[in-house]
Amino acid sequence: MTALVWLMVPGVGLFYSGLLRRKNALSMLFLSLAGVSVGSFQWFFWGYSLAFSETGSAFIGNLKYFCLKGVLGAPSIGSTRIPELLFCVYQCMFAVSDA
Repeated sequence: MTALVWLMVPGVGLFYSGLLRRKNALSMLFLSLAGVSVGSFQWFFWGYSLAFSETGSAFIGNLKYFCLKGVLGAPSIGSTRIPELLFCVYQCMFAVSDA
């Protein structure tokens, strides 16, 4: 599922480039990929921790998992059979596709 969401990113760039002139289409593709890279950076450094840490408040978490510290070996929140790192990447794809 993560790979399918990753395939949406160039599709959105191509969709937006269809709304522009021909000479600006490539820059729109690069902007789409730049948005994904910036969003992924923010998600992996502090976004996952603020969204899914179990020791925070009801509205926002704390920075317990800052830079994905302690995420590799733990089971995920949804199921004990899914590693937390895979769950983090899965949620990252949805966070960057909405941006």
